[in-house]
Amino acid sequence: MYYEKESKKARRHAIRYLVYRDRSRHEITCYLKGKGFSANAVGEALAFLEDNDYVNDPRFALQFGRSRIENKKVGKLRLGRELKAKGLESATISGALNSLYEEFDERKIAMVCAKKKLKASSLNDIKKERGRLAKFLERKGFDSNLVYQVVTQLVPRVSNNDLVYPPPLTAKQHQKTVFLRNQD
Repeated sequence: MYYEKESKKARRHAIRYLVYRDRSRHEITCYLKGKGFSANAVGEALAFLEDNDYVNDPRFALQFGRSRIENKKVGKLRLGRELKAKGLESATISGALNSLYEEFDERKIAMVCAKKKLKASSLNDIKKERGRLAKFLERKGFDSNLVYQVVTQLVPRVSNNDLVYPPPLTAKQHQKTVFLRNQD
C-alpha cells in the first residue's frame, strides 16, 4: 500500500516538474531522488513517463539544442558539453548535433556572434582584439578552425606598413612634454 502511494506521488512530482519544459531522463531521476523517493518509485515513475511519451531524450536533445542555438548562439562543442551534462547518451547527443547543425549554419552563427562582439568593443589594438575575439568564440563553443576563419575574415592582420604613427611633436609641444615630466 505504501509502495503504491509513493509511486503515485513520485509520478505527480515528475509530471509537475515536466510542466515547465521537457526534461531528460537523468534530470527527472536526479529530481525525484532529491525529493527523497526510493529507487523503485523513481523507476516506476520513469517507466510511466516513457510509456506515455512524456519523457523522450532524443526529442529533449533537439528542443534544448534548438533553444540554445537560437537564444544563446552556441557552437557545436559547447552544446555537446551541455547535453552531456544533462545526462544524455553519446549516440543521442551526436544525432541531435548532426541534425541541428544541418538546420543551422555554424559559420553564420559564429559570424553573428563575432560581429556583435566587435560592435561593442572599443579597442584600437588589433592584436589584442583578435585574441579577445578568438577567446570569446572558443568560449561560445566553436571549433578552433572556424574561430580562426572568422577572426581572420573580420579582423585582418596588421603589418608594420599599415601602422599609423602620430605626427612628430612641434618644438613647443616637445618643450611642454619635457617640462611636465620634470615636474613629476
